[in-house]
Parts: sequence; C-alpha cells; structure tokens
Amino acid sequence: MSDHLPKSPRDSQLDPEGRAFPVTSWSLIAGVKDSSPEARKEALESLCRRYWKPVYHFVKRAWSKSHDDAKDLTQAFFLQILDGGALRKYSPERGGFRAYLKVLLRGFAADQHDAMTALKRGGGVKILALDADAAAIREVVPDAQAQSPEKIFDWAWKKEILERAVERARQWFAEGGRSVQFRAFEEYDLLPGPGDRPTYAAVAGTLGVSESDVRNYLFAVRERMRTEIRAELAHTVTDLRQLDDEWADLFGA
Repeated sequence: MSDHLPKSPRDSQLDPEGRAFPVTSWSLIAGVKDSSPEARKEALESLCRRYWKPVYHFVKRAWSKSHDDAKDLTQAFFLQILDGGALRKYSPERGGFRAYLKVLLRGFAADQHDAMTALKRGGGVKILALDADAAAIREVVPDAQAQSPEKIFDWAWKKEILERAVERARQWFAEGGRSVQFRAFEEYDLLPGPGDRPTYAAVAGTLGVSESDVRNYLFAVRERMRTEIRAELAHTVTDLRQLDDEWADLFGA
C-alpha cells in the first residue's frame, strides 16, 4: 500500500465530516461503554475476535513457539482475560484497546504456565476460530525475527485495520458504480511490491482511461481510505484525541 496514504487527521485534507469523530451504529467501543454487563462482555469478546492475530504474533515472537503452540497460547490468553477480571477493569476513557491488550500481554508472560494449565483443564476449549494456516498468518509481518514482540503486535494490528478499511472502501465504490476508481488504487497502491509501482500511463492503459483520470481516481480512493481507516480506529478508542493519538502511533504524525 502507498506509504503516503496515511496522514495525521490534523494535517490531511479531509472534509469537516471526515475530521469529526466517527459515530457509527457498529462501533464496538460503544458496546464496551454500555451499562449492561451482557452488552459489555459481547463487545469485548468481539474486539478480541477481531484482533487475535496481533496477539498470536506477540506470543509467537516472545516465546519462539511453533504455529500450533502459538495458537494455543493465544487461546489461553483470551480465555484468561475473558473469564478473569482483566476485561472488567478496562476503562476506555483511560486509553485505547490496543494499548490495554499490550499491557495484559506483558502480564501474561508471568502467568503463561497457569493459563495453559487452565486451558488444558478445560478440555482445550477454543473460544476463537483461529483457522488461518501458518503461511497465511506469516504474511502479516515481513521479518518477525528482526522485530520486538510489541513491534510485531503493532504491525499485525495495523495490517488488520488496513485490510478492513480496504474492503469497506472497495464495497463503497462498488455500490456507487465506481469500481474502476478502486481498480486504479489497486493497480497503483495495493498490488505492486516495493519499487515496482507502475506509471500513471501504465495504469491508464490497463483500465482504458486517461492519466488525469488515474490521478483523480487515486485522490478519491485515498481520501475514502482515510475515512475508512478512521472509522476502523474508532472501534477501539472513545474520543477524537485518542483517535488522533492512535493514528499518529500507528501511521506516524
């Protein structure tokens, strides 16, 4: 994906609606703040299911586990925090969910043996569908051995955010009958590897449009991507300040 796509919301050319905090009916953080224990638990479990891959990569790198052992540890971690009191102590007003999960993971290192024992004692219950194979999961980070567990966690979290934003943007343009605009974004920003980006002329030739069309399409899709990224980040924060901080931490100021 284009390195210049994510920019701080403070500096990007978003319209006023884009700058506002995304308030949507599918915001998971709204459920976390719900006064109903059932709604709160459901929202927290949804957040865990949504972001299990960063946890998987953290434990795999931290303890050099095999793929299967890392999946078991991931299950043990979520079982521990869902059945224990950790998630009940989570206060969204004190920070984003990503930072809180990393705090819990640091503590998990000391309790790893107890957590695995509890997992086995419970008959190896699986609370998450960790059905991706090892090769698919490894694609999240370019070189796991060259990075710390926390950096790998953030890499995987960022990739999850971007993948969800891409799919929502793809759907948005398709529903508007403008799939060709997203095709330009795919050809220029998504498909090429580092140093392999095509020229505007090459993309124009592939799509049968003009070079100026390609420029306009890229601008439109990148703006939509920023909006979708902000909406995804809003799942795990509670206000505009946290949203700006999360954006800067993941994508740079």
